[in-house]
Amino acid sequence: MASSPAVPSTTTVRPEIQALRAVAVAAVVLHHGWPAVAPAGYMGVDVFFVVSGYLITALLLREVHRTGGISLREFYVRRARRILPAAMAVLLAVSAATLAFAPYRDWAAFFREIVASAFYVENWRLAADSQSPASADLESTPVQHFWSLSVEEQFYLAWPLLILLALWIFHRRGAPLQRILWIVLGTVSVLSFAWSLVLTVDDHNLAYFSTLSRAWEFGAGGLLALLATRVARATGAHWKIARSWASWTGIALIAVPIITFQDTEAFPGLWVLLPVAGTLAIIWAGMPEMRWSTARLVGLRPVQWVGDISYSLYLWHWPIFMFAPMITGVPSPPALMVALVGFALVVSALSKRFIEDPFRRRVGPVGSHPRVLAGALAFALAGVVTLGSVAPGIAAEELVCRGQGPRD
Repeated sequence: MASSPAVPSTTTVRPEIQALRAVAVAAVVLHHGWPAVAPAGYMGVDVFFVVSGYLITALLLREVHRTGGISLREFYVRRARRILPAAMAVLLAVSAATLAFAPYRDWAAFFREIVASAFYVENWRLAADSQSPASADLESTPVQHFWSLSVEEQFYLAWPLLILLALWIFHRRGAPLQRILWIVLGTVSVLSFAWSLVLTVDDHNLAYFSTLSRAWEFGAGGLLALLATRVARATGAHWKIARSWASWTGIALIAVPIITFQDTEAFPGLWVLLPVAGTLAIIWAGMPEMRWSTARLVGLRPVQWVGDISYSLYLWHWPIFMFAPMITGVPSPPALMVALVGFALVVSALSKRFIEDPFRRRVGPVGSHPRVLAGALAFALAGVVTLGSVAPGIAAEELVCRGQGPRD
């Protein structure tokens, strides 16, 4: 189309984005396993948000450039293939582990959040709980980390519609599509950021979990995708130096607050700008060709491997950490925590190989048939919802029989 937007190329694996995923998931795992080492490791989620915003916007812009529009059906099917199989596998595993190892008194809370996670509204479940004085402390559950996946799924639902809105305005008004996209996506991002600042002061828990106050982080990545043409043209020697400095600065902006920031009541607020800006800087820098750049560090095979399994590792590590003390009967000592991380890496690698890849790449009898995907996901969802409905009642009856719960 004559006035098509800039189209970033993401047709091959980008090592710097894989490295960002590795840093993000490592920060979250460190925070959950050794919070004193990474007190703000939850900022890894912000890195994920920006990366997702960049990649999804780039994907959608390529489709606009190629076809002149967006197929919502194809987009949502691709997202379902990428996200849902591994997530449903984890939810089913957590449901089974809850029945096997969790105390009866925890069943209701666990399954309530398992069901919320299955429908990708866990962030709003936690936001609502944070408003109740009785549950404001938000006791941990094995699926509490699904809040960020819920925010991401809600972004996937809304963002293509905004780009379609820009296309509609383009066809009605005839203004350059690039400019319209900047106005539409930029306005939404600025409003979301302003709301995040206001809400953090008023209720930092709600600001943390709300999709409305987090949307701008995806938007920041999306706006960077709109700069693709100008970025691609910046190839002179001085730009190589600038990219090298940007890559190191980006690492510092992400790593330093993760290991030093401790004021949770001030987050997200302005502090979230640090990991967001750091992520943008690293994506913009790419793989600088200077000898002293981050390219060698970013390209290390272990870094790329962790980035490759980052989604599965994010999903599996927290349930593993949570159920270990229930199985052993004691808090996990440091040596066991190291072993649990190793176990989580193995499980995540297997999950990537046998659950994620067959659906995502459409290979083999499972991944090649859309009806198999839909049927498997429907079966998993039905199982999770059924357990979520029945198990808490069974637990309540058992507690009453043991004299540990209220009678009617």
